[in-house]
Amino acid sequence: MNPELFMVVLPAVSWFLFALGGTQISDEIEGWKGWRRFILPAVFMAACLIARVVIWKAFLVTGLAVGAFSLGYGEEKPYTRKALVGLSYALISIPIGISVWNLLTFPVFLGLLYLSNFKPTSWVFIWKICEGFFGLFCGIQLAYSLMGRGIIW
Repeated sequence: MNPELFMVVLPAVSWFLFALGGTQISDEIEGWKGWRRFILPAVFMAACLIARVVIWKAFLVTGLAVGAFSLGYGEEKPYTRKALVGLSYALISIPIGISVWNLLTFPVFLGLLYLSNFKPTSWVFIWKICEGFFGLFCGIQLAYSLMGRGIIW
C-alpha cells in the first residue's frame, strides 16, 4: 500500500469524526460524542494495524486517543485544563513516533480556542471549524508517523 494514502485518508476522516462528535444531526437525532471518543480512536487503531505497527503500540495509541478525546475543555474549564487537553492531543501518536506535527498540535489547539472565544475573530473561527482542526492535527501527526516520516521509536 502506498504510505501517502495515510496522509490522504486519516486527516480527512479525523476532521470529519472529530467535528461530528457532539453535533446534533436533526430534531430527532441527538449528537453523540462517541464519534470522537470511540469511533475515531478505532479508526486510529485500524490505521496502525494496516501499517503493521506492533499491536501493543497500536493499543497504546488507541487508549491515548480515547483518553484525550474524553477530556472536557468547555467554556467553564480554566485555561490550565484546556492546555492539558491540548497537550494530550499532541501526545496521541507518541507510542509510534513524533514529528513537528506533534509540536504544532498544542499551539494550534490553544490558538484556535483563543480565536473562537475572542469577539473580533469568533465569527470566523466558529466552533465546528475549531473541532475539525483539532481532529485534523491529530490525524496528521498519526499519519505522518505511519508514513515513516517521524522519529519512530
